[in-house]
This record gives sequence, C-alpha cells and structure tokens, in this order.
Amino acid sequence: MTNKPGLQVPDLRPLLSPATVAVIGGTSKDTGLGARTLRHLREARFGGEVLTPAPRDGLDRDVDVALLCVPAAAAQEVLDRIDGRARFAVVFASGFEETGGGPLTTARGTIVLGPNTVGLYHAPDRAVLTFAQAFDGLVDRRHGSGAFLVSQSGAFGARVVTAAARYGFHLDGFVGSGNETQLDACTLARGVLAAAEPRVLMLYLEGVRDAGTLQALLADAAGRGVPVVCLLGGLSEAGSTAAASHTAAVSTDTAVTRELFEAYGATLVRSDRELVLAGLSLSLMGRAAGRRAGIVTGSGGAGVVAADLLSGAGLEVPALSARLRERLMAHLPGIASPRNPVDVTAQTIGDDATLEKVCATLRESGEVDLVVVIGREDQAAAAGARAGAAPPTVVATLDREPAAVRPRIEAGEVVLPDLDSACRVLASCAPPRSSGVPVLRPAAAGPGSLGSGPTASESLRLVAGAGVDVAGWGAATTVAEVLARGEELGWPVVLKSDVAAGVHKARAGGVRLDVTAATAREAAAELLASGVPLIVARQLRASMELFAGVRRDAQWGLVVSAGLGGAHVELLDRTVAMPAALGAEHFARRLAAELFDRVPGRYGGLAAGLAAAAFALADLADRTGAALVECNPLGVVDGRIVALDARVVR
Repeated sequence: MTNKPGLQVPDLRPLLSPATVAVIGGTSKDTGLGARTLRHLREARFGGEVLTPAPRDGLDRDVDVALLCVPAAAAQEVLDRIDGRARFAVVFASGFEETGGGPLTTARGTIVLGPNTVGLYHAPDRAVLTFAQAFDGLVDRRHGSGAFLVSQSGAFGARVVTAAARYGFHLDGFVGSGNETQLDACTLARGVLAAAEPRVLMLYLEGVRDAGTLQALLADAAGRGVPVVCLLGGLSEAGSTAAASHTAAVSTDTAVTRELFEAYGATLVRSDRELVLAGLSLSLMGRAAGRRAGIVTGSGGAGVVAADLLSGAGLEVPALSARLRERLMAHLPGIASPRNPVDVTAQTIGDDATLEKVCATLRESGEVDLVVVIGREDQAAAAGARAGAAPPTVVATLDREPAAVRPRIEAGEVVLPDLDSACRVLASCAPPRSSGVPVLRPAAAGPGSLGSGPTASESLRLVAGAGVDVAGWGAATTVAEVLARGEELGWPVVLKSDVAAGVHKARAGGVRLDVTAATAREAAAELLASGVPLIVARQLRASMELFAGVRRDAQWGLVVSAGLGGAHVELLDRTVAMPAALGAEHFARRLAAELFDRVPGRYGGLAAGLAAAAFALADLADRTGAALVECNPLGVVDGRIVALDARVVR
C-alpha cells in the first residue's frame, strides 16, 4: 500500500479509541520518544493494553496502533515486521520523501500516519499517543467541548491545543498528519467526522495540497451539520494565466479558496488566536439565528468600540424599536441610553439584579440574535452567558488575562478576557452566508484544442457562439472597409487591432475609442500601418461596465470570476471568484450578496445575468480546452449584458 493523499476514508475508531497500543523503540532512556510516550499514557491513565516489543521482534499479536519510536533508518524495516498486525502505524521519525528519500510502504493492510508526526490524542479515551513535551501538562484530559483539531503541523497543532487550554477550552482530540505518506489531513478529518462525531472541526492546513479532498471534506462536514474553522497557511497570489489577464489578477488562489469555504458555510481565520476563539465559540454556543448583535455596557466608549468591532466582523448593530427601548428604560435610571448599544451607565452596571432584567428583556425581544455584555467575569449568570443559551450571549471583561476567565469557561460560562476576543467569539456564532451546499459539477481539466490560438476576432466569434450577447462588429483590412463598416454599424465606433488574444490590445496601442466619420480615415490608417487587420465595433453607451472571465488552474480546474469591470478591474475590488464546480446558481447568489444587493431593488436580474454569462464562458473553456476566456468590459445596455470585448487564450 503506497497511497498518497486521496486514500479512501478509513475507519479511525481503532486509532482514536484503541484497545491495544504497541510502543516500539525509544524506551531505553527517559528522554527517548518511546519513554516519553509511555509516560504520557501512564499519567493520562490510559485504560487500554500497552505493549513494548523490541523493534527487532515485530508483533506476535494484532494491535490497534503501533507507535514507531525508532530512527528513520530503521522505520521501514520495523514497519515490514508489523505490517498486517497493526491496524495503524504512527511513525514519529522524519527524513524520508521530504529529504529526497523514498516513501514508507505497507503491503498487508497497515495504514501509516506520518512520518514526521507528533502523533495524536483522544481525550474521551485518554489515548495520549504522542511524545510531544507540549502535552506534559495536558495528560489529565478534560473533554466534552466537542472540538477536534486536525493539523498538518504537529508542533503548531500542539501550540493551538495548549493555547485553547489557557482559556479553559479543552479540545476533545488532536491529530497531526505529518508528511502524509498515506493519510492526508483532509482524509483524516473526514475520518474524524465519522469516528469522533465532533460538534466543531478545527483545521490547520499548510496550503491546499489537493482541491478535491478539501472539497470532499467541506461537503462531508456540511452534510453532517458540523461547522469547520480553518487556519490555512501557504496561500499565495496566483500568477497570470496569460499576459495582462484581468481574470488571473482577480481570481487569486486566496479569493478562490475563500469562496470555496464560503460555499460550504466553513470559516477561514487568519491566526492561531482566531482559530482558538472561533472553535471555542462554536463549541460553547453553536450557530445563532441571525447576524443582529445587541450590546449592553456601562461605558459609552466601550460600547462604541464593541459596535465597531462587531460591524467590522460582518454583524449588524441595529437600532432598537421604540417599544423595546421603553421596556428597557423601565429598569434603568433616566440618564441611561436604551439604544443599541444599551448604556446602563457606570452606576448601574454593577447591579446584578438590574443587569439581569435588562439582559433578559433584550435577549427575549426577538430584535437581536447575539448579545455582548461588557462587565465583570462574575456576571455571566446575570447576563445569561451560558453555554447553549439562545440567543448566544458573551460577557466581555476588560484587560484581563485568559487565566482569569478560565474557571468560568470550564464551568460552561461564556466569559472572555477582553473586548476584542469577546466580539470575535460572538461573530463566529453568526450563521454562514451561503445558501446551502451547491451541487457539484466536475472540474474541467486537460490540454487545449484551439490550434495556434485564436485572434481577437475569432475570440468574439467563439464567445458569441457560446451564447453571450456581443456588440455588433466587423472585420476590415483597408481604410475603405473601415469607413464602410462604420456606416453599417453607426458612428461612433471602436477600432481594435485583430491581434492574438494573448496580446493586450490597449496596452499595445491597438485600440481607438470614439472614432467618428470625421476621424476614421486617420485613425484607421495609423492602426493599419502595423500590417494587422482591424476590428470595427459599434461603440455602445453602457450604464455600467461589468467583467466575467474563466481561467484554467492546475489545482482547481476551471475558475470563474465576475464583478465590476473596466480598465482597472483589479483596483475596484468588487469581484467574486470561485471554482466553476460550485455551479452558476451559487455564483449568482454570491454576486448578488457581494455586489448587486448593496442597493436593494436597483440592479435586479444582473446577478443572474452576469453568472449566466460567466458560465457560458466556462462551458466554452470546457469544450475548447482554453486556458483563459474573458470579457472585459461587459456593458449593461438597456438592461442587457453585452460583451464589448473578448479574449480566448490557448
């Protein structure tokens, strides 16, 4: 068995909940990997059977997990001896493929975790199968949080585990995938979903190594109703697919990956701290019904900062109704403010009985979906900040250390040591913006079939043949033909050099706008002097310029992009890019959410029309094998979306 990432999802129950564990090697010294692992198992009070066979002896009976604590030079030999006897072999040593060596292999059914992994733990079974010193103080495994971490970096994952514990947030499990000879992180995570049934899945991935396995994981988690929070390292800006491609500039790996996570209701975070806080949030409180946040504070300044933090995280801080304000003021002094934030004043915030009435009134109003109360760590009961409370409620203290709130969180109270942490936790509870898991279509791949590459005029014909409305145009090789085309189409016109689609016409000086009957002769003669034929296109007056494009990516297959267009589409930052496999309907929903719904009622139908144009280009790229197809700009003319230019690149 020499499987790389993509292995069929195995049953991880024997790995997470082993009845028998063999620790092989590294036991002769206290500092050895085997000795440290045995100490962790002993101090954790692991209830299963632990064997310590010599590396040269192999196994004389079947075991669930064999921990190979031997040097890299001996690992394959030991693995050969236990192959078929151990369901899983966890290889701690490094120095294989990552240093130019060969991969570890098995032939009789043993599945390898690692090499170069720190191992794993599963708290409900006290299975601390790791040598890592980070776990020396974590062997008394608390559990019940429902959170499980899968990390491609074992050392970084161990840091996240210990950071979470400082808040009183104890993960139920952790596994480091290491160098992934057989089991990649996404496949491991799918196995965790089935075997451990977590309430929240936390991930650290060092880049997207295989788009298909990541997509399968996100779809699996969404289907099970398990939220995913991921810290993704290694995101890089994609290089251009073709010269000066707008499509490549706006559909970067970062943008596409974020859209994939968005499609499945998963969350991408930017730091280990955010990973811990988001995991804590979803573990303790789960998802809220909506995105409306209420704030209760005794300090006007703190309330303003909280409103800014929550708004910046994508939540709404709505004004409260007159009726609700009246009900709140029944409990408050006349100098209080019942708007949102609800400023109860400094003299009232310490009165727990009054605070309880105010918070209960706000939480039961139906006007907010989440609540943050800025107060003391001992006010969780008065605020209603309990695990599982509806709506989710957090107490934010000011300038405290995680140790100060740790006992509260361990007791099921949602108290955070500072305002920023509390607002991040609350924002993580917000429901995903996606409208459900999309139906997938296969990602297109493969070489092109466009010969030497189409010219600009051939690109227009291909795009029109794909079903995209194209502005009227005609070819011309002489000044007289330019004048004739202008009369046919109607002045003014646009003149473009009919160069290969991979050449950016405007940057090469091959475009003239606003050409009239009076200026056509001179402009045509100047462009024709290069020896390149011309395209004469009707110049339409568009009410808005849009953009749509498709690029072929080695990782994602076809990637679609669309949004506001024009010469500086990269600077407008009003685009959506995602794998075409997510489908046109989902693309239309995202375009509406990110662009057209910002002004309700004004741009009805444009999201669906732009998505249809983008996926017509995707179908064209799929049929022809093109590396790039784009229309920039697409003009909105009398409510129609019309291509004013097109590029199809081999």
